[in-house]
Amino acid sequence: MTVCLAALCRDGDESRAVVATDRMVSLAGFIEFEHAIPKMVTASTRALAMSAGDALIGSRIAEEVARSLAGTPTVLEIAQQLARHYEATRTARIEHQLLALRGLNFQAFYGGHNSFNPQLAMMLDQQMQQFNLGVELLLAGVDDTGAHIYSIQNPGQPENLHDIIGYAAIGSGAIHGIQSMIGFGHTGQAQYHETVFRVYASKRRSEVAPGVGLDTDMAIIGAGGIHRLSDDELDQLRQIYENFETSTTAALTEQLAAFKLGEATAEKEASGDG
Repeated sequence: MTVCLAALCRDGDESRAVVATDRMVSLAGFIEFEHAIPKMVTASTRALAMSAGDALIGSRIAEEVARSLAGTPTVLEIAQQLARHYEATRTARIEHQLLALRGLNFQAFYGGHNSFNPQLAMMLDQQMQQFNLGVELLLAGVDDTGAHIYSIQNPGQPENLHDIIGYAAIGSGAIHGIQSMIGFGHTGQAQYHETVFRVYASKRRSEVAPGVGLDTDMAIIGAGGIHRLSDDELDQLRQIYENFETSTTAALTEQLAAFKLGEATAEKEASGDG
């Protein structure tokens, strides 16, 4: 699948959101490849929508919602519209893939439910309830109330607000990214620059998960709009991250070398002082 991360932070009095994604694209549930186009869809001048799972479905939902929005919507309004459109897309797919093949639509199915073979009706009902669109959405943005993060999963509504935690992730690398942010002790009150590093590091750590690509895209969302990190900025982060990992490993190796597990007791017993 993929990984998409978002975290809240502070830059002085300003609330910001930092996001990162890979570029791994999934199609039809079994084809995966690194794509040249970032998977961040501009939902508004101060909000980005990201998707994990089937790239065709996820990007279409995000882009159609972005085109339908007018004025300056709040992050909540964008999230609610994404959830509604997700649900409508799922409903349409259920009707097309499960009912239309049998010459039915929702009205015909529920209108004639009692006249159907009971086993067929039960089977179709279970398939509809369990139908999974195979897409997750992550939205990060800033409005007049500050920075916010929302996620949308199957079946759509309601949208999930992650502000109290301060970060969220979707995709096959989500658990690795979340664990990394937990390890950093991150909260939404963390400072801006350290949050940029934490999000980058967490994306890199999530690359051990199946389906997570090695390419990285990042953006910072603030009151002034969206800043997508340049190749030079990402390269600087890469060097900082690699130095961090190297120094941490070197310090650990040095401390372990000085750790005499059980040796003190053995020496004492050998000398007869025990």
